[in-house]
Amino acid sequence: MTKTIIIAAALATLAGLSASLPAQAATRSVGITIDRFADRCIAQGGTLSDANPSFSCETPNTVIECSFLDLNNAECQWPGIENQIAVNRVIGMPDAQSLNEGTGGVAPGQGGGGKGGGFKNDLPIKWK
Repeated sequence: MTKTIIIAAALATLAGLSASLPAQAATRSVGITIDRFADRCIAQGGTLSDANPSFSCETPNTVIECSFLDLNNAECQWPGIENQIAVNRVIGMPDAQSLNEGTGGVAPGQGGGGKGGGFKNDLPIKWK
C-alpha cells in the first residue's frame, strides 16, 4: 500500500513538472523591414515594444520578438507551434526553400529530376 502511494505521488509530481515547463519557442529567419513588422503588428491589434535591435509585437494571440540583423532581415521567435496563423500574419509565411529542406533541395514545381512528379503551377487562380 505504501509503495502504491509513493508511486502515485511520484507520478503526480512528474506530471505537474512537465505541465509547468514552457512550450518550446519556434524561430524563423525572415526578410522583413522594421517598418513592415510594426505596420503588420498594429494591423493585427498588437502593441509594439522596442529594445534596439530587437522589437516585440504582442498581439491578442501571441508575442513575437524579432532581432533585426540589418535593415531587411530579422531572426524572430515566439512560443508555440511553427506555423501559427497569428505569427504568419505579422512576419509572413516561410519561403518555399525552408519548407522543403527535407526534400533533397528540390523546390515545388521542379519535379526532382526525371520525368513527371512535382507540382504544376497552372491553376486558375484569380487575384483580386
